[in-house]
Amino acid sequence: MRLRGSCFLWLGLLFLGHDVFGGVPLSQPDEVLHRTRRIINGELAEMDEFPFIVSIQAKLSNDIYSRIFGGVEHFCGGTLISPRWILTAAHCMFAYTDDGKQVSLLNPKAWHVRMATDKLRPSVIDRMKGFFHRAFNTLFGYRKPQTFYHLAKIILHPDYVEGFLENDIALLKLKEHVLVHRMKSLDLLALPNPHIVGKIWPKTGQNCSAVGWGSTCINCPPEMYMRVVNMPIIDPNKCRSMYKVSINLTESSEFCAGYFKKNVGVCSGDSGGPLVCEFEGERLLAGVTSAIHAKTPQSYPAVFTRVVRFADWISETMKKN
Repeated sequence: MRLRGSCFLWLGLLFLGHDVFGGVPLSQPDEVLHRTRRIINGELAEMDEFPFIVSIQAKLSNDIYSRIFGGVEHFCGGTLISPRWILTAAHCMFAYTDDGKQVSLLNPKAWHVRMATDKLRPSVIDRMKGFFHRAFNTLFGYRKPQTFYHLAKIILHPDYVEGFLENDIALLKLKEHVLVHRMKSLDLLALPNPHIVGKIWPKTGQNCSAVGWGSTCINCPPEMYMRVVNMPIIDPNKCRSMYKVSINLTESSEFCAGYFKKNVGVCSGDSGGPLVCEFEGERLLAGVTSAIHAKTPQSYPAVFTRVVRFADWISETMKKN
């Protein structure tokens, strides 16, 4: 049995005037919204530019060989928003077998995260250094910077339903305290304050940046190095009209960004990754990458979870946990 990341799931589709969000079966596979995986035709990005992005990786095995030489697979992107918390997409915590059976991946032990590096996969030397740093930190109180971290807790938004677009957001609590500012390529990304930026932010027409471990072609494996693509925020009505079928886009909690038929955008390796926008000169986490067009993602805008809508939930959840 081989698991496929939930990035490959459908999200929305019109069927005789109804959409899949209402529970109606698929009928026009060319117009499905998919979970996202990779940046298409983006530019190579330096970790110093985006020191808050993390690779959320699934542990494929827990034996000694795998611990030293690998045994993990990049599953989703995420954003470091505090020394103990990562924000990502809720759908990243689910997978599907080849025969379509849903598998929940809510056990924190099934994951670890990699940060402070633009390389998707560590070398054997990197892994050995990480092992000794973690051992040192455990013994002496997390004093040495490290690039591998383990999860202590996974918290999905309480109203999220797998397979649906709404409330596609989750918080991951780290076991270890991240030593922010001890490494040049490691920092936090601030959340938008709804009382300052407004409840509907980012605004239509604003240019933002999506970051991930990109691909230069459709259906290719994730590349080793991080990529970035600039994407304008699209008017929700225009976004709906670009798709030939109805997409259930709720403006208060989701928005579109990208291009129409420009051969650039977000494609199927970094669900949950950040869309970064500026407000009065400060970079903020505006969106969480959620869904794309199934067949030709390079030709359609992507759908993002609007982070400002969930700012209160994020703050309250971190305080309570």
